[in-house]
Amino acid sequence: MNIQLVVPTKGCVNNCPFCCSKMHESPYETRFDAIEIEKRIKEAMIRGIGTCVLTGTGEVLQNTTFLAKLYVIFEKLDHPFPNMEIQTTGVMLMHSKSYINSKTGLEEIDYPFITILKQLRVNTISLSISDLFDDDNNASIIGIPQKLRFKLSELISFLKNRNFNVRLSLNMLNNLDGRAPEEIFKYAKSLGADQISFKRMYYNDEFQYVQNEWIRDNMCSEKTINDIKDFVFEWGRHIYTLEFGAKVYSLYGLSTVIVDDCMAVTNTDTQRYIILRENGKLYCHWDDEGSLIF
Repeated sequence: MNIQLVVPTKGCVNNCPFCCSKMHESPYETRFDAIEIEKRIKEAMIRGIGTCVLTGTGEVLQNTTFLAKLYVIFEKLDHPFPNMEIQTTGVMLMHSKSYINSKTGLEEIDYPFITILKQLRVNTISLSISDLFDDDNNASIIGIPQKLRFKLSELISFLKNRNFNVRLSLNMLNNLDGRAPEEIFKYAKSLGADQISFKRMYYNDEFQYVQNEWIRDNMCSEKTINDIKDFVFEWGRHIYTLEFGAKVYSLYGLSTVIVDDCMAVTNTDTQRYIILRENGKLYCHWDDEGSLIF
């Protein structure tokens, strides 16, 4: 189990057509109640949770003020989560500023967002990818602004050089159709990734959201999903099983998992995570206010 800590943002710099956050209300909270947040983090500690995932309805790095305040709490609690992760599309990570070193007089480059992540002791960057093989199409699908676009190979190299683990969280869209599973794994490994997770896309015809329509029209085929599963099950080495039943495999040197239910809607008997939302309260489901813990 992990705790998903939601960093509040006013909207998102991206414009993903499948974004589930657009399907339900997610009010932005401007107040920061350190006492209430600390209490919820202590609850996670009591439950023995060792993994904290920084996430949000927008990009986490859009709200560095919140992250700075969160750092103070983490420091006070002696950084209670040994495994810190961030979910991101990858934007802003390579943002740099040049400055003159007052001691040497030489121009140097600073990466302010990397500094923040290091202060929070983040060790894994989970990159949400919508096209593994085409950077331009990946950026177009996600709706990344032109000035924030990047090459995936350069970003991964940049992160690896700074000692981060890199997970490719691959949205299973129709650009994977026709790709051999072996090709996917070999390319992911060539990029320098450490982990890969395949995220099945779901839609619900009962709700008339444009996101549902887009997912229905752009999700990969069932054959592609089954081919990847069969390949992993046949050639991968089973390493361990997660609490909610998903199996982790080693394949091509990549830690591999197939996520069939990323919102934890169907697997209700096993609690996969708790969620510290923007209002400072703790929940066990993303889309249900009735899942309030306290």
